[in-house]
Amino acid sequence: MRRAQAYVPPDTAILRWVAPALLAALWLGSGETARQILPPLSLLAPLLYQTVRGIRAVDPALVETGRSHDLSGWPLYRHVLLPGALPFILTGLRQGLELLWLTLIALELFATPSGLGRLPSLDNSPPGAAALLLGLALFAVLSLASGALVSLLERWLLRWRPR
Repeated sequence: MRRAQAYVPPDTAILRWVAPALLAALWLGSGETARQILPPLSLLAPLLYQTVRGIRAVDPALVETGRSHDLSGWPLYRHVLLPGALPFILTGLRQGLELLWLTLIALELFATPSGLGRLPSLDNSPPGAAALLLGLALFAVLSLASGALVSLLERWLLRWRPR
């Protein structure tokens, strides 16, 4: 498995979340329930997964050092576990936002009674296609902006880390 992961670029890590999202979309259908549940689910699933991975990846020696300084409960979490897991949490946020934008585009194109998905089917003329492309370009710009905001947040929160 590790050998196969060496050939997969890190930017494609979002693909492991596409299959569960598609199964959830099939299960929920294209109704109002899907439009309400899929976007938050697509953001929270990678975020929670990476948070758990991050907390498990914190060096046990750091946790033991915190405990030897009488840290327990919230202070241990705040001063030891959270800083150690923060890179993983921000990775989960980045992956969750990528999947959120993909989910929003899919919902807009296939599961809404009005919007970008209805434009080409109502009118096959160039204005319908232009509106569709403009909407997709808007989604792309918003996705890039959210990625830039996460990068700024990462730079600010992880300023203690050497580059």
